[in-house]
Amino acid sequence: MPDLYRKSTHLLLIIIHVIIGITGKYAPGVPGYFYLAVTILFIYDIIIHRDRGARAGFYALYIIGFEIVYRISGANIAWEAGKYFSIGILLVGLIINQKKVLSRGFFLLLFFLLIPALFLTSDPNPEDLRQMIMFNLLGPVTLVLSGMYFYKRKVVENVYLNGLRFAFLPAFALVVVISLKSGLSGLQFIYVGSSPDAAGGFGANQVSTVIGWFLLMVLLFRIIGKNITPLVWLDWGMIAILLIRGLVTLSRGGMMAFVIAFFMAFIVLWVKQSSFRRKTIKMMPYVIFGLFFFIGTIWYTNKITNNYLFYRYTGVTNSELRTGIPAEDSSYLTGRDEIMEGDIAAFKKFPILGVGYGMAAKWHAIYFGHEAAAHTEYSRLLSENGMLGLIFMIISFVWLPVLYFLKTPSPLSRAFFVAFLFLSLLTMFHAAMRLVCQVSYMGFRLCIQGCQVIV
Repeated sequence: MPDLYRKSTHLLLIIIHVIIGITGKYAPGVPGYFYLAVTILFIYDIIIHRDRGARAGFYALYIIGFEIVYRISGANIAWEAGKYFSIGILLVGLIINQKKVLSRGFFLLLFFLLIPALFLTSDPNPEDLRQMIMFNLLGPVTLVLSGMYFYKRKVVENVYLNGLRFAFLPAFALVVVISLKSGLSGLQFIYVGSSPDAAGGFGANQVSTVIGWFLLMVLLFRIIGKNITPLVWLDWGMIAILLIRGLVTLSRGGMMAFVIAFFMAFIVLWVKQSSFRRKTIKMMPYVIFGLFFFIGTIWYTNKITNNYLFYRYTGVTNSELRTGIPAEDSSYLTGRDEIMEGDIAAFKKFPILGVGYGMAAKWHAIYFGHEAAAHTEYSRLLSENGMLGLIFMIISFVWLPVLYFLKTPSPLSRAFFVAFLFLSLLTMFHAAMRLVCQVSYMGFRLCIQGCQVIV
């Protein structure tokens, strides 16, 4: 893995990612081939270095950020390439560290809980059947593999921070390709709803989710007094650009998730680390500056959207905006509650094994009006996997996180743990596992050694 403590190396990689972002607009096939090439390079590097420094885990985190760049540019390999690539990287890391895998048998239990639903999925078209299974199964499988890889793995602080700096690099390609495809000056806001036009012509929810991931990383670095880029001003510049680009999508999930995740990490550090409290109080003028910086950026973005950002986050509907009359049937969840109702109905009808991967879409049609894809992973696991899905959730989302948190002594490890945990849990509420972003949920299992004092 490149040493990003060397500014020259770090700046060179940033320039490369800026160029890749430009090709996403003018040579759309290039990011796809780059995605494949770096994955092969990552696997080679893992093998020759015997996965030293948990590099497979950080390469998988890199895949998270670049997946959306690949999709915006025009997926030319496979739509779910991000999941395929991350699974391949994690498998290589697991094979190299096979002795440690044997002590993590409960992750195999999680994997076997996912199997029965395979035999309940049916469709007369073989290709549709394959897509139904792969679209809904790959996410949980990636989650299981990442948990198996990351669990109780330890790295030293400088390696950990270097790996996260590397995982942040796709942010530069992302902001460039979005800015070229959807310049702020050309955006028009006439509708209270997520805006694909502002998201580079792609799914606003997915773009907002990954931008939230990048914002969380850079802000975690800022509160511990570190840079995620080579320069302080570049950190703040990326915060401003990412925040504006995330907000103008008018997709609330990714933005709200990163704010909550960051707040939870801050609380952990404030409560558990006296040096952090003293430093924060001492740096209060800078803290106040940061708050005004965020408020000013949000105010500027709201001005760009002609006040539609305010309408979106306060739950105002288009009909309310036109008529001024409060809508009786308005919902802040924008239809996700109706999709969840369909999932719950399917679970009640088939509580043991569920209805099978992709089969809940028929129940969504009853409550939502058409066969909408799952947006909430929790209700999807209930409907398509039944009680086995419920057991999967209890182990993955409750038992393992609580167990790990209680056994982790380092406040900084706990802060990163809580941040990644909440980001992933909230992401799976509003975007299910459409992206490979759930890898970050298991990324919290990296335990940082030697981080008792923040400097």
